[in-house]
Amino acid sequence: MSNFWDKGVAIIGAGLGGTALALALHQKGIPCRIYETRGPEADVVSSGIIITPNGGKVLHELGALEGLSSRSFQFEHYVFKNDKDETTEKTAVPTDLYGYKHHRLYRIIILQQLKTLLAQRGVVIHYNSKFERFVSETAEGVRFQINENVEEAAIVVGADGIHSTVRAYLNSAVPEYTGILSLYGHIPASSVAWPDQDFLNACTIQGKPGSFFLVPEVADASDLMVGTQFPFPEQDRRGWDAMTANKAQLTELFRKNYSQWHATGASIVDAVCKYPDTLLIWPFYKVPVMPTWSSATGRVIIIGDAAHAMPASSGQGLNQALEDAYTLARLLSSIDLQSSLPEALGVWHGWRQTKVDKIFEMAMATNLKRLPEAERLRLSQANTSGDEHVETMDSTSPQWLFDLHLDDLDAALTQFTE
Repeated sequence: MSNFWDKGVAIIGAGLGGTALALALHQKGIPCRIYETRGPEADVVSSGIIITPNGGKVLHELGALEGLSSRSFQFEHYVFKNDKDETTEKTAVPTDLYGYKHHRLYRIIILQQLKTLLAQRGVVIHYNSKFERFVSETAEGVRFQINENVEEAAIVVGADGIHSTVRAYLNSAVPEYTGILSLYGHIPASSVAWPDQDFLNACTIQGKPGSFFLVPEVADASDLMVGTQFPFPEQDRRGWDAMTANKAQLTELFRKNYSQWHATGASIVDAVCKYPDTLLIWPFYKVPVMPTWSSATGRVIIIGDAAHAMPASSGQGLNQALEDAYTLARLLSSIDLQSSLPEALGVWHGWRQTKVDKIFEMAMATNLKRLPEAERLRLSQANTSGDEHVETMDSTSPQWLFDLHLDDLDAALTQFTE
């Protein structure tokens, strides 16, 4: 196996998925390096992200969670409120059941932690190194172009996001807009007179015009993310960028239907609009289901958003990228690479796709719960399909989501082991 790895693994993309994969490979003794188009200064503070217990397990195994916990808002409940400030649903996601609390913190903190660990372990990130194209791929390895140079690797993994260049080599699939836009900003938690402390948790407020979802971004809950989502026409990338820069337009969108909100909802709108520079958008795109996440030789693979970008309402973008990274490294370190790589990757893909598909269903159910009141009522009355059991991220947290099910993967890969 040592000969197989002489040229190492080349990871395209130094985001959360790519850096986690590098740590997981290093842990398994597999040499790797990362190529990142942008410079290190491109890492900026934008918004937070939730680490659910499945992601927490991966980060713990990689040695990263301990350095993140003290900087996170940790919680064990999801709360729903109505427009009378009443709690309509409070669902526990207890640590003793799932092993880890939910953590919310700024994305950049996680990325910096992963990069710090990579530096400590001697894994190199090549910045300002743009992946251009594949030159050749054989059963012996891959040749590919970075900037003006041709590089070689045993395997290339694309962790280069929803607009993945590596994915284009494997499949013609392009991201599809779901028709929903999320608009969110940040406020000091003290800027609203909250009726009770449950609002300063992971809280969704359902009102006549739609919903607000709130979650603290820092350990002491002093910094609060406030978001909403609604149908919106698709823009091209230039159009989305223009919207992001137009804070007056975003403020106007956030104030839409202001008169329909109850007192607490209106106070939230007022508070957010005092901080227009924090307003950002997130158009919900998804990547169509693909027949494979790897090439015929198994030497080119995609993970994370490149393989299965999902709406933010799933709460699972980061966590599923972590699962991809951790389980791919597990596969590469345990099978007979010379004879079984493509077949083993096919089994891994099918195993991962099953979970990803269920998460998409969960995200769609969450989106329905964030609709305007009249639409929620109409859909509730019309729902005779028997799908009431579909889970949401804010309802009973299922074991299928928070468990890594590594025993199932190991059993499926037994046929390919050396």
